[in-house]
Amino acid sequence: MTAMANRMQHHWVEAKSFLKRQWPRLTDVDLEEIDGEYDRLIIKIKDLYQGPTEITQEAGIKDKLQKFFNQIESI
Repeated sequence: MTAMANRMQHHWVEAKSFLKRQWPRLTDVDLEEIDGEYDRLIIKIKDLYQGPTEITQEAGIKDKLQKFFNQIESI
């Protein structure tokens, strides 16, 4: 398991509201299916946002998540 996947599992409760703000097409059902799994999140965002590459590129998604996790871990 990657460091990002571990962080996402660890902060899943906090991450859900952040994910819905960043990617509003994610539904509660989507988040339930993702269940803290980083790879599932990437696949779901790519499925929901098939157009703009700045939204669907994994590096951009990972960067947003890292910034969020760094912020909540520094509190």
